[in-house]
Amino acid sequence: MRFLSLLLYILIVSTISSTENDDFIISIVKKVESQYQADTSFAVMQMNIKKDSWKRSITMNSWGKGRDKFLTKIIEPKKEKGTASLKIDKNMWNYLPKIDRVIKIPSSLMGDSWMGSHFTNDDLVKSDKVDELYQFSVLSKTKDQAVVESLPRKEAAVVWGKIIYYLDLTRQIASKVEYFDEDMELIRTMTLSDVKLIEGRYIPTHLMILPKDNPDEYTEIIYKELKLNIPLKRVKFSIRYLKKR
Repeated sequence: MRFLSLLLYILIVSTISSTENDDFIISIVKKVESQYQADTSFAVMQMNIKKDSWKRSITMNSWGKGRDKFLTKIIEPKKEKGTASLKIDKNMWNYLPKIDRVIKIPSSLMGDSWMGSHFTNDDLVKSDKVDELYQFSVLSKTKDQAVVESLPRKEAAVVWGKIIYYLDLTRQIASKVEYFDEDMELIRTMTLSDVKLIEGRYIPTHLMILPKDNPDEYTEIIYKELKLNIPLKRVKFSIRYLKKR
């Protein structure tokens, strides 16, 4: 009887520990999708895009406030300077200085390319709300690494049918993320590298998106500068400020 009681106790404790461990792993996914944010943030990024027939390289300044506000403006090259994107909660606008026009992105175009890259408008709008839109399960884990599957909640309107995160548990970052469509076909892979310690957190400063169907194409983002929790007194997350040069 004592042996059975001890065995039952071990099983219960083991189950609780396993559940707590999975919760910790899942919490890292939430950190991964918001690791470039804080109460406020400022970044200088270079984005290099290679498509079948053309290449493009742009440098952007970006500002963020919490989870719901994000603004980015191209500063180079000169011919594209002032092109900007603004996110407020679930809404997104683009400003095109050549025609002096602000365009609100409708929900039907959230899956379209952002600035010609392999990122989508939906990536900018919803990535930091992954915990609200997806439910998670741990597929595998070791002491230092884990693989987490994310499936959309029934009521969630999202582009991806499944997202798989490959996590570095020690530094609490992702080393790779795979994105699948509604038919569970792999569409693209994002790798994250060049990890730096910024404001007490490990952050990958080199991101590479590789589309499955076009292995010679890519979108690369390099963080030249990243500051967290700094005053943003001169920045206003508004459509009016979106047009400001």
